[in-house]
Amino acid sequence: MLLELPHGGHLTPDEVKSYLHPKFTPGDRREDSDEFSDEIYLDLPAAPHILRFLIWRAHADPNRTCDDLDADGAVKTLTSQGIKIYQSDRGLPKQVRQQVIDRYIRPHRQRLAELLLSPVIEKVVFCHTMPGIGTGSSADRGELRPLFMFGNAGDEKGHPPNDCFAARELLLTLAEIVETSIGDLDVDFNFCDVLRFNHPYTGINSLSRFDPQDLRGKHPFTIEINRDLLLHNPDNIEPTRTIVNRIMLALADWGNAGDRPTEPNHARPPQRDRADDTADAR
Repeated sequence: MLLELPHGGHLTPDEVKSYLHPKFTPGDRREDSDEFSDEIYLDLPAAPHILRFLIWRAHADPNRTCDDLDADGAVKTLTSQGIKIYQSDRGLPKQVRQQVIDRYIRPHRQRLAELLLSPVIEKVVFCHTMPGIGTGSSADRGELRPLFMFGNAGDEKGHPPNDCFAARELLLTLAEIVETSIGDLDVDFNFCDVLRFNHPYTGINSLSRFDPQDLRGKHPFTIEINRDLLLHNPDNIEPTRTIVNRIMLALADWGNAGDRPTEPNHARPPQRDRADDTADAR
């Protein structure tokens, strides 16, 4: 089982440091990232294979195509909160932007593609955390968000657009794990629902990076966890990890004894390969 963590990195490429806006703060950088993704997804007892991007999302986003040059593209000019990252309104110079893409984003995406094509990888999850309230650049701006969200690029009932992405039946099975475990969490703060499908995000940015046929049989979906859950009470980290681990175990078993048969299990990647940190800052 493969878990990709594309937005939890905390390294700044040397190439961009001299261009940073003087008012761009560590807090701005942190709010643009998937805070707590390491605490939630790393070193789970289920021992999935982890592919982890190490660069701050504000400086490089492997969840965008390399030719996406928008303000919220592969190399941003503004954070998801609308904060200016670099001194120039145009962001980084073209040459520097291309260096960031070639040195950090492309190697991560190439490694991800290799893993997805490997018969050893039978299931894949794209793992994120999200702000508890819709950001200025989001369609749900100012709205409360759920505690958990699963995305298969489909509708809010969980129906996917094709049979290559995770089926609604799988999402419903995993949703039941979340809903029956919520009593283990301190949720005395404002949120809209325990769990939603494909809202506020469908997961399409993760899923559309590949030909859907390359994902067939691997039941791919995205998971988003509300960061306010952990900001509200850090003691929620361990029970959240327990819920995520239960989700991973259920996903690993999906199809092995139920309605969706899979190929026989392959050997798990060797221990030394289970943490796959890519794109170290130079």
